[in-house]
Amino acid sequence: MALLLKEIMSEKSVSSAWLAEQTGLSKVSISNILTGKASPSIDNLMKIAEALQVTVNDLVYQKNWENHIICPHCGRKIKIEKGE
Repeated sequence: MALLLKEIMSEKSVSSAWLAEQTGLSKVSISNILTGKASPSIDNLMKIAEALQVTVNDLVYQKNWENHIICPHCGRKIKIEKGE
């Protein structure tokens, strides 16, 4: 999640201080999320998505990695296999 959040913030040219202000989260909390030291709660994930005007899915799913998602807890890429 940290990598995706950093990419989205970069694309939108927003700082961690701006994101903290918009979400009501502390700068330390945002920093911990960006460095992977902490994972946001669902409520905070929704606040972040709303502030950045993206979906929660955009924050946890790398679109260009077909059949993969990013684990919101550890940030690792996970392959998703479809059952028949």
